[in-house]
Amino acid sequence: MTTHLIDPQVLHRQATQRPLDVDGLPWQLGVSKDAWWGPECIGYLYHSPSYERLGDAERRAGARVTAVAKVENFIYFEEHLLGPIAQRVLDRPKRYRLPEDVAACLQDFVDEEAKHTEMFWRLLEAAEPETYASRTLQIYGRHPGARLLATALEGGPGFFVFWIWLAMLVEERSLDLYRKYHQDPRVDPLFKAVYHAHMVDETRHVSIDMHLLTHLWERAPMWQRRLNVVLLDHVAGQMTAPRVAPRVMLEAILREAPALRAHRVEFERDLASLAQNQAFQRTHFSRDAMPRTFAAMDHYPEFALARRGLPAYVRESA
Repeated sequence: MTTHLIDPQVLHRQATQRPLDVDGLPWQLGVSKDAWWGPECIGYLYHSPSYERLGDAERRAGARVTAVAKVENFIYFEEHLLGPIAQRVLDRPKRYRLPEDVAACLQDFVDEEAKHTEMFWRLLEAAEPETYASRTLQIYGRHPGARLLATALEGGPGFFVFWIWLAMLVEERSLDLYRKYHQDPRVDPLFKAVYHAHMVDETRHVSIDMHLLTHLWERAPMWQRRLNVVLLDHVAGQMTAPRVAPRVMLEAILREAPALRAHRVEFERDLASLAQNQAFQRTHFSRDAMPRTFAAMDHYPEFALARRGLPAYVRESA
């Protein structure tokens, strides 16, 4: 792979020298119901014509659900998908043959994903204590394909190697989300603090993913890589054209302002067209948002097969 790789010993040293202290985050701040829990620009309706129909109260209600959905999404990926898959690879060293220094980084990855999960659960408990008292996903727990995807990937991470690209998409997107949270002065301080702590580790995780591409993705034959790109395209389509969280958000808005139910069809139309909404895609899933992931995809010719799932991805010369 031509993309610059950071020495895994350096990555491991960074993890051990600056470990995440979950208890040390400013939990005493709590979460203000009056603050924005996330930047307005990440909202599912923000780049749609119907957003103009929303007043401040409805926009805040939508932003609360959107922010909670982002946190739940990280918990799903880190607790139920990426952490277990990485542990599966570590548990079979002879099969996956990772160099010792890369394996040490992957162990850091597993340990940090567990910390991130704890951190995000605490954030949800601070924001919605009654809803998350049992630490049960309320939005992504409803997704019918979530459990199936986790079972398939954990059962065969050597065959379904597109999990590495999923990790990159989620992790580099978290860096872009941090920038958006940090730049918006209205965002609740505790949400900002958590996203900053997450960003520090995820920056390193993207670099670890690059090593996994070298040692796992590139080892796979081309037919398998092409198949995995097709599978990734399908799974990524669930991210770039979300359905579950936008529906939950819309219901929260309509509860806040029942008079807006007269415009439900308009709202649903805009939410159903997110895959074709170029402004939404640029904000969340573009080369600006995920430059290292898209640059890595450019290096592999099999990504010419990427289509529906990544509508903002346009191949550039590697």
